[in-house]
Amino acid sequence: MTSMKSVNFVGTLAIAALLVTSGAAIARDGARQRPAHAPRTTQPHTRTTERQRTENGHTRTDTRTNADGKTATRDAVVTNDREAGTRTREVDYTGPNGGTASVDSTRTKTEDSFTRSTTVTNKDGETATRDLTVTRDPETGTATRESNYTTFDGREGARSDVIQRTDEGYTRDTTRALPNGETQTRAVDVSCDKDAGKCVKQVEVDRKP
Repeated sequence: MTSMKSVNFVGTLAIAALLVTSGAAIARDGARQRPAHAPRTTQPHTRTTERQRTENGHTRTDTRTNADGKTATRDAVVTNDREAGTRTREVDYTGPNGGTASVDSTRTKTEDSFTRSTTVTNKDGETATRDLTVTRDPETGTATRESNYTTFDGREGARSDVIQRTDEGYTRDTTRALPNGETQTRAVDVSCDKDAGKCVKQVEVDRKP
């Protein structure tokens, strides 16, 4: 599980993992990864969900009470502005021991795709940020994802993904610049033979300190 002090914002699940670590995640954000075929362990609890549609979005409140009678809550407010092309999500968490955390994000639709800015505040009042830009070019069959993030302790990192459609499949080139100064690259090439009914996937991974 990722530490609250150093979070690598390279995917949407990072936020959920972050809040689970703080003891504040509930409902769908509380899912933990587990090995394939491993049984799901469920602790005794009750959960109540209330969702209310609003004029320009919705609100949702999740309340979970464990076997000891302690309660955790998740309050979300989603606001859409069609004219501006924005969607804002504000989520506040309160853990069973009283700790709080929040996730605020704004997604803005652009001409060829969208941008999303996310700020996470942990139970100690520290903040981490992630800015994502996604662009698509239907003519060339290219999709690009560029993100920059800052961890709770002020370190910076970045990730770049370029996906290119080809005649036989696609390629994907990923570069990650980690807060510790390490650079990771991953190149994927997928080619398919429809007549033979098979696909071949080649992956090259490299790390540089």
